Amino acid sequence: MGRIVKCLFMSLMLLSFILICFNFSIAKGIDSDNDGWPDKYEEKLGADPKDSINTPDPLADDDLDGLLNEKEKDWGTNPIDPDTDDDNLSDYQEVTWEKSDPCDPDSDDDGLNDFLEILNGTNPRRPDSDGDGWLDKAEVDAESDPNDYSSTPKGHR
Repeated sequence: MGRIVKCLFMSLMLLSFILICFNFSIAKGIDSDNDGWPDKYEEKLGADPKDSINTPDPLADDDLDGLLNEKEKDWGTNPIDPDTDDDNLSDYQEVTWEKSDPCDPDSDDDGLNDFLEILNGTNPRRPDSDGDGWLDKAEVDAESDPNDYSSTPKGHR
């Protein structure tokens, strides 16, 4: 029974990863002037969403987070907010170093936000970093080591 549950869990994790990757590559929103910039980005950056000549500078970094406007558009992040998901990691950090979802404060949905995952040395893309069957947040809350397979909350295993 344990192998079936683990197999189902891993299948769900793989499916989630695939869906997140596809979501990252699709810029959301209506583009009224067909200039390649969704209206919401043009409005945030002070451009006219109905004028294809007045477009945002793709090489600017209006929120100074290290991600150019063009990359903000590609990732679906807010071009005037350096931390779109408010998890205390900049959009640039999440896209470049951590490879976590800059639009979701808890990329792996384990209850521990991505910033706390980094502080605890856990993987923000894996809900159970050490593979022991316990979510990272449950281990942190129980003062168990979420990076050590042999360390589980007291009274379990």
